[in-house]
Amino acid sequence: MAEVSLSPAIIEALAGERTPKFLATLNSEDVPNVVPIISLQAADESTVIFGEFMMWKTRRNLEVNPRVALAVMTASQGWVIKGDFLEFQRSGPHFERIMASDTFRYNAYAGIRNAGVIRVASVVRAFALSRPAVLLEMARARWSARRVRRGDVAAVTVPIQVRQKFARLQAAKVLAYLDSDGYPDIVPALSLTPADEQTLVFSSGLAAPALAALSPGARVAASVITFEPVAYQVKGEFLGAERSLGRLVGVVAAQEVYSASPPLPGQRIA
Repeated sequence: MAEVSLSPAIIEALAGERTPKFLATLNSEDVPNVVPIISLQAADESTVIFGEFMMWKTRRNLEVNPRVALAVMTASQGWVIKGDFLEFQRSGPHFERIMASDTFRYNAYAGIRNAGVIRVASVVRAFALSRPAVLLEMARARWSARRVRRGDVAAVTVPIQVRQKFARLQAAKVLAYLDSDGYPDIVPALSLTPADEQTLVFSSGLAAPALAALSPGARVAASVITFEPVAYQVKGEFLGAERSLGRLVGVVAAQEVYSASPPLPGQRIA
């Protein structure tokens, strides 16, 4: 992938300290991990930085695989960017810039350990967000949730508090997976909703690239963050797609559930 420059609109979106931003990584077996990283910001037109703060699984993944994807969403639009992790810096202008942000200047827990540096490789896609479209996608997903059959696939029970967050309309939700180029990819999956205690479904729409790329059995990771802010990650197996109300609907069996926000980010809860 050739290096590209971030547009002024993307740089402005990344500057938002309360804007939903997610970082996807891969472990040594190419299993995706995706969590909200609010400190993500553009240092310049080809560099994104972030604060290392309570992200143990993400750090372990970066140590074995530098390929990453990130997503940022404003109220009306969003972008997905792929890049390569370069290094962690314990001091210097990137470190000082992140520490000076409101996110960490007034943080009740602690400051960052390091500043992570990512070289931008590709702006994969831009997408528009509108409330009517999101409502329609959620309606399709909820309708399909009544009819989905998971079959004989190993799964865990998703705790009720996590299911409640994924059922919300007012939440930022994404789905991550391994793309054909060996990088993780992220799609906005605002329609992600529980079908039962062990299964999530999502309408195509904005998540259509995932349905085009995924085959049954693929490993996926879904993340949700709400305004509280409370965040969770569900990892599982993509079971395939079904047609409902004229659109494809993806089905995911939950196999691991994690907290993705303080005070215990990364703790497995199912």
